[in-house]
Amino acid sequence: MRISTTQIFQSGINQIQAGQGELNRTSLQLGSGKRILSPSDDPSGATQINQFERIIKATKQFQRNMENTQPRMQQQESLLQQGTDALQRARELVVTGNNDSQTRETRGYLADELRQIRDGLLEVANTKDPNGEYIFAGTKSQNQPFRQDGDGEIRYEGASGAGSVREVAVSADRKIAVGHDGAAVFMDIPENDGRVGAEVVENNGSLVLQKTGVTSVSDLDDRDYRITFDENGDGDLVYSITYIDEDGDTVSLEDDVPYVSGESIEFAGRSVTISGTPEPGDEVLSRPAENFSVFQTLDRIIDALERSGDSASARADLASASNTALADLDAVLGNFSDKRAELGSKLKAFDQQKDLNEDRLLDLESAVSQIRDLDYAEAISRFNQQQVALQAAQQTYTQVNRLSLFDFI
Repeated sequence: MRISTTQIFQSGINQIQAGQGELNRTSLQLGSGKRILSPSDDPSGATQINQFERIIKATKQFQRNMENTQPRMQQQESLLQQGTDALQRARELVVTGNNDSQTRETRGYLADELRQIRDGLLEVANTKDPNGEYIFAGTKSQNQPFRQDGDGEIRYEGASGAGSVREVAVSADRKIAVGHDGAAVFMDIPENDGRVGAEVVENNGSLVLQKTGVTSVSDLDDRDYRITFDENGDGDLVYSITYIDEDGDTVSLEDDVPYVSGESIEFAGRSVTISGTPEPGDEVLSRPAENFSVFQTLDRIIDALERSGDSASARADLASASNTALADLDAVLGNFSDKRAELGSKLKAFDQQKDLNEDRLLDLESAVSQIRDLDYAEAISRFNQQQVALQAAQQTYTQVNRLSLFDFI
């Protein structure tokens, strides 16, 4: 087999070019610190790196989500604390206003302070975050959630119900709701204990509604019961309990029961405590609990303080209104406390998830490093070998280049 001069020269050039290419590649690896410079260097490893980097990018986004959301939730928690402090003061004012030492004038001052508290709570409810979004508007964060109409009634116009609050992704399979909407915090608050309520329908004597509660959950129903007072043949004060059945007929549950001031009246799984001296025809309604807003609760007691008079019935009406207001304020305070506790648990979940994500990022980056990073000791040794091989190829080419007949002519 004959080998032409062209083949000899081309073979030498190819060796030099291959050696130069390998040396350049190793030099780039040493400069970048990466073993895989292109997918062709290690297709399997490059695929794994791409998968890990996608997960790392998503995990870092989860961390940013929590960092951006956490201040908003902390601000909402702070606002609920402000509301709690204001309502504690409102409760003190209600207790003070129900004292017999107060006059109509001083009760008017108390009503004015309660009105200031109400307006302050409205301002809290319409607070914006640093991004200019309303804290308690839910997903309608660009629109003012609470507005007062011409009659002084405060309405909620933000998002409410399922999906009313934005959720932030904190991991690939976990989302956490960002706080609470204004309806859940300020508006939809069950009165009293959340199960039963009561109100004075007619009071011409000195009837005072003290409290209402549940004695047996299993016997509790959703009917409205009326406690009506009258006198028996001996002139003693008695009461009857009636309700309207499904056919619209009045059904008597109890008749002509002797009335004892301050003694609990128990029926249908509930109890109503009444004190004072009612007049015949006076009436108390016992019904399922309804939802009220904190603003309605304050409006009712403000109105009761401003209408208070010196007569026995007026004084009794104020006492009933005060007792109802105290129970409802306690319900609002309990709701605020529950919402703050939920926010606290979510903030704690953020902290825990952040730690989990940091640990995961460390593991993922370590895995990527093991696949992609260069073994410098091996690369330097290879670089030196490739340099020697390139120099040998160059010297060989030079020597072969002289093997020509023309050199001997």
